[in-house]
Amino acid sequence: MNTSADFSLTVAGTKVLVSHELVQIGDIHLNPDNPRIRFLIKHRKKGKVMTQAEVLDLIREQAAYPGLQKAIRKAGGLHDPIIIDNAGTVVEGNTRATAIMTLHAGNRSDVRWHKIPAVRLPPDVPERATAMLMAAYHVGGKTVWRPYAQADQLFQLRNVHGWSIEQISDETRLSKGEVQQHLDAYSYLVDEVLPHVTNGDGSEILESKFSHALEFVKRKNLETLRKDPEVRKNVAKLLVEDKIKGMEMRDLDKVLTNKKASTALKKNGFGAARKVLTESDPVAASKLLKQVKGLAAALSKMGQSDITLLKKSAKARAVLAELNEALRSVASVAGLKFGGRNG
Repeated sequence: MNTSADFSLTVAGTKVLVSHELVQIGDIHLNPDNPRIRFLIKHRKKGKVMTQAEVLDLIREQAAYPGLQKAIRKAGGLHDPIIIDNAGTVVEGNTRATAIMTLHAGNRSDVRWHKIPAVRLPPDVPERATAMLMAAYHVGGKTVWRPYAQADQLFQLRNVHGWSIEQISDETRLSKGEVQQHLDAYSYLVDEVLPHVTNGDGSEILESKFSHALEFVKRKNLETLRKDPEVRKNVAKLLVEDKIKGMEMRDLDKVLTNKKASTALKKNGFGAARKVLTESDPVAASKLLKQVKGLAAALSKMGQSDITLLKKSAKARAVLAELNEALRSVASVAGLKFGGRNG
């Protein structure tokens, strides 16, 4: 082990003295308590301890792994050191450590893979602090995890390590509201959606449906529906059956409050439900007509200050005249007739 001068690193708001080292690859231990693999370990091994070889295989299954290993091989090593605790367990850099281990196993004579640059934490850094450090790097930092993995780490910080919403917000650069929304979405997926999964371990649902759950828990137009246990159950089933996409969650209230559309959604998905809504209200399918409808409503409630402005300002009257001409032009093309034109 080669060691350079000590320097400081901020961990959970506290500066600690760390050492920059070149560590023998055999002295590095992959961390199974990583959100990107924690769920798989829990469900594949039913909570049993995994060997280092099994953890390595899980990390190599991740979609982004092959590209990272290729980049490290071409570069001849790492640009940035991994972070390890005092005993050598990876705190940040599991995937990069796995790549070096794999390259070493493939060519043990290649000295490039004998050692790995690492920042070693002192022995007095508590686990809850290293958990926060992981979040700082991968939620609020430059190398962000996938959304569900971020939420899993936030859940661990709040419910396992006891960090407050405000503390998590400060370290991850998320607002307090965003932290709570991520926690709510994660809990909804794990506690209410995953129980409906009958095939597989549910990891695909966590990856592909987190954005759906986030839309469901944060949108104000769904607030009343979210309080209904039956609605929550039905939405969970829809997510598992892949009958609704992420952006479609934004219009879920319109579907669920229309009996025919709600039935179509359950049977054939959101596309069928949207068709029902369009047939019952064609204007709803046109973004422009909805805007015109909104403008008409706003004009009908025009305040005295704007009316006074129209009376006094030629420019203000010109705006209204342009609107009038545009409406008459569209009406003419559509074969509609308005009342007599005012001079």
